[in-house]
Amino acid sequence: MDGKQRREMIINLMNASQEPLSGTALAKKFGVSRQVIVQDIALLKSKGRQIISTYRGYMLNQSK
Repeated sequence: MDGKQRREMIINLMNASQEPLSGTALAKKFGVSRQVIVQDIALLKSKGRQIISTYRGYMLNQSK
């Protein structure tokens, strides 16, 4: 799986989740380091995705 596919799957997981997703849990799921997930989140944010970072993990801003 390449980075683009992983980032699409991260967004899909966030859309399906009512709870924040931790960087550690995402890293384990995709078999990468937590730092790779942090970089993925930064890339997604730079492309306009409304991702909120909380102490419990990442979630999409659904307020629209």
